[in-house]
Amino acid sequence: MEPKTDTSMWRAAWRWHFYASFFVLPLLFILASTGLVILLKPTIERFAYNDLLYVDPVAAAVPFDKQQEVVNLEYPNSSIDAVVPPRDASRSTQFDITTEDGSSRSVYVNPQDGKVLGSINNDSRIDFVATRIHGTLYLGTWGDYIIEIAAGWTLVMVFTGLYLWWPRNKIPRRLRNAFSIRFKEKGRKRLRDLHATPGALFAPVLIFLALTGLPWSGFWGTQWGEFIDNMNSGYNFPSEDPTSHEHASAIETPGLQISWANERMSVPASQPNHSDTKSSLSLEAVAAVAQDIGMKPGYAVGLPADEIGVYTLSNSWPSPAHDERTVYVDQYSGDVLAEAGWHASYGALAKGTSWGVDTHMGRQFGLVNGLAMGGSCLAVIGSTITAPLMFFRRRQPGKSGFPRRPIDAKLSRRITYIAIALGIVFPLLGLSMVFMALLDHFFIRRVPQLKKLFGMRPDNQSDYN
Repeated sequence: MEPKTDTSMWRAAWRWHFYASFFVLPLLFILASTGLVILLKPTIERFAYNDLLYVDPVAAAVPFDKQQEVVNLEYPNSSIDAVVPPRDASRSTQFDITTEDGSSRSVYVNPQDGKVLGSINNDSRIDFVATRIHGTLYLGTWGDYIIEIAAGWTLVMVFTGLYLWWPRNKIPRRLRNAFSIRFKEKGRKRLRDLHATPGALFAPVLIFLALTGLPWSGFWGTQWGEFIDNMNSGYNFPSEDPTSHEHASAIETPGLQISWANERMSVPASQPNHSDTKSSLSLEAVAAVAQDIGMKPGYAVGLPADEIGVYTLSNSWPSPAHDERTVYVDQYSGDVLAEAGWHASYGALAKGTSWGVDTHMGRQFGLVNGLAMGGSCLAVIGSTITAPLMFFRRRQPGKSGFPRRPIDAKLSRRITYIAIALGIVFPLLGLSMVFMALLDHFFIRRVPQLKKLFGMRPDNQSDYN
């Protein structure tokens, strides 16, 4: 590669890296911080809600139906949506309820004496607040779209950052040095190493997190889910089985979390006309069904909402992908109407996506997975802090410090082709690029102050993207 072209490419990569980071870094700081909270949920909850979640080891438990009665007495005019039986003898029973005013609460009962220990308002629960911020920034659908766009720009930022970091001469020696941090140096060199080295080390993980987070997104994730459905991912509903026209995601509660692949499944309907009894099974009977079919400790039971509703048994999630399992039980007969899970119904695409999602959440490979994701969160947080410090350190007084456009028509076309390819794979990213191109052409180029700020050359010089 000719030196001039190489310099132009480096400057183009720096410019894309800068502007991608300008948009992404605040969001990455939020996502990494909330992701760390979600990852540490078990530890945080043990400290924050220890008196509610944990009890003295129980030898003999009060029946679930008696515990349910106590909750109904304690919270009249509320509906019980789900129950999480204790995963071991030292845990309380969790009842997820919807109160009369429509708020969501988790009520905890001591299984030894059947007394209510207290409740948590789920609107202010630590991990649920973090989850809402992580998923939608508390902005609903638009927040979801913003995060999806940020995931696309994160890929741009990471790949251009790797290009800038990669040593160009005497690679073996330079590569060794590239993975070290010069703590003894002062100023820009040390800041550069603190920013670039952790970023390069965790770049593969950050790429993985950006891609595996997309299945949750409102636009790309919906399209991906429909693509999996069209490819026959394997949900095991015979066409003649009646359904409630409701997806599993609609019956989720704080304790009853449905995995990504299972939440797209249509919920079946109970059949009161086909049963010898008109009364619903007791919680004790449903717990016996769960034990008979091998649900894992920590599973949740979703209660039927009406006469055609079902009992929903779901293993605790997030979890390793091979443990994902949701079973729907007729509320009258106790028959299993349908089952979705890794072993029962997932096709190859559903398995691959679930594996990625559960690895993203730090649950697929135990402690090693959690440490890798936690380290990535810390590396991202560190990079979001060192990046603006580097910018202000390198900026010359009286100048914006924004990178200028390289003059290279061939390079411009190559970058355009890459942008088009990314826009096709990630449509919202593509739309954001189109928006920025229009903003650039019709607004920034026509305002001299903005043109100078964004590093564009005077009108008598060539100016390419």
